[in-house]
Amino acid sequence: MPKNADEKRNKILEVAKRRFAHYGMAKTTMAEIAKDLSFSKALLYYYFPDKNSLYSAVLEFIIDEFGEELQEYLQGFDNVEDSILALLQKRIEFIKRYYYIIEFSLLSRKEISEDMEKTFICAFEMHRQAVEGILRKGMERGELGQLDVEECSKLFLFATMGLRLMATKDLKSDFLPSKEDFDYIVGMQQKLAKIFIKGLKA
Repeated sequence: MPKNADEKRNKILEVAKRRFAHYGMAKTTMAEIAKDLSFSKALLYYYFPDKNSLYSAVLEFIIDEFGEELQEYLQGFDNVEDSILALLQKRIEFIKRYYYIIEFSLLSRKEISEDMEKTFICAFEMHRQAVEGILRKGMERGELGQLDVEECSKLFLFATMGLRLMATKDLKSDFLPSKEDFDYIVGMQQKLAKIFIKGLKA
């Protein structure tokens, strides 16, 4: 793709991201996004044939953004527990920031597109690699014993994801927690993380 086309695409994603994050997917139209961009609708549709394809691209865009932020943020921590707790906190901050974008992806999970499914798989793998990197550094520093870091990182993420689902039921809310509920959930996840890490040190 030519550089100017790439720049236009990124501009569309930035503008769509702001509108989706503020109003949500359902309350945003392609015409509004085109107006924000001072583009014709025809030009917008040239890059994205419909709102669903644009939404999938925005979801991928913000997950890439989070991955870069997280990698830089975790450099400021030098032990396993602080790094894992920071990862969980940063993830919740990200979910709150893009709540209305992520909300739609969860509510539409039964009708998920192939593009969105790939994006979710990539997001999980990005998180897993971040946890694996933390555990590997912990082994190198002598904080942890010898581990299968790939398996342990998967187990940790599955455990925190499961805790989120159970905590949601405990809160008697819908599948998607409110922004306020996430504070409770991250607190529970961080308690679980401390127990998990303590077990790896044994």
